[in-house]
Amino acid sequence: MSGESSGAVAAPQSLDAGLYERLIADLEAAGARYRLIDHPPEGRTEVVSALRGHDVAQAAKCLIVMVKIGKKRTRYVLAVVPGDARLDLHAVKTLLEGSYAAFAERAKAEELAGSVSGTVLPFSYHPRLEVIADPALLRAPELFFNAARLDRSIALATDDYQRLAAPRLAPITAVQLREPSARRKSMSQSDYAIHYQPLFTTLQTMDVQALIDQTDDPWYNQTLIQVGDVLVRLGVMQGEFHWHKHDEQDEFFFVLDGLFHIELEHTDTVELGPRQAFTVPAGMLHRPVVPVRSAVLMIEKAGVIATGD
Repeated sequence: MSGESSGAVAAPQSLDAGLYERLIADLEAAGARYRLIDHPPEGRTEVVSALRGHDVAQAAKCLIVMVKIGKKRTRYVLAVVPGDARLDLHAVKTLLEGSYAAFAERAKAEELAGSVSGTVLPFSYHPRLEVIADPALLRAPELFFNAARLDRSIALATDDYQRLAAPRLAPITAVQLREPSARRKSMSQSDYAIHYQPLFTTLQTMDVQALIDQTDDPWYNQTLIQVGDVLVRLGVMQGEFHWHKHDEQDEFFFVLDGLFHIELEHTDTVELGPRQAFTVPAGMLHRPVVPVRSAVLMIEKAGVIATGD
């Protein structure tokens, strides 16, 4: 297998324009068996796997994790897992004997990785970034990843990856509780029960659990209260929302119970469990996908249309 690409060369979409060239030079110098695959710009694991023509499990999904060691020390991990798996933050924390683990902030992650989200390599070129890979990633003879750019990927012999990256191997994936994609319920807008009028005002106790227990709507979105110019909403849902965006408003999600996935344009899906939160920036196309019945708090500006602009 050679490193020649059959497509036209496009400009690397990377924080470090030289990272792609550095990677290729290192692969060539080491005699690695690899091939280049050109495709439309894409960073979402499931979508780019289809473009490259392989099973999602062969994709090297790369996530930057911050681990607190006591009160004063912080370590950063490049966690590499199969594309169809969910990273177990607790497993990473335990492995490093840490007190807390979370996904690194996007700016910090991109600084350490040297490339933008959706193009992170399964190799570390930063002295503070330790590579930990789940052994399940190494089962197939090849693994695939974006080559520090959205428009080009690499198929690399798995044993060459293990030889060159020298990752620490440890089981760091969570048990998958999601339904197979063929069984997920696709929602139509007629399934949405969206209530914009606040249920409560100040000085009222809100029994949120009662609302969760009472609803049997498949996709329930209820405004709880307006605080200044901000709405606090409760979502009780299962299924797939449609792709949408909010041109001028960020959208904050905090998972109370269940599993809540947010598919994002040109980058990997964010997977949240209980007591985890994420903010989608204004203007970004996204789609919530909820594999099990879940309860979520959402915060956004008053006047936003839940179904998107």
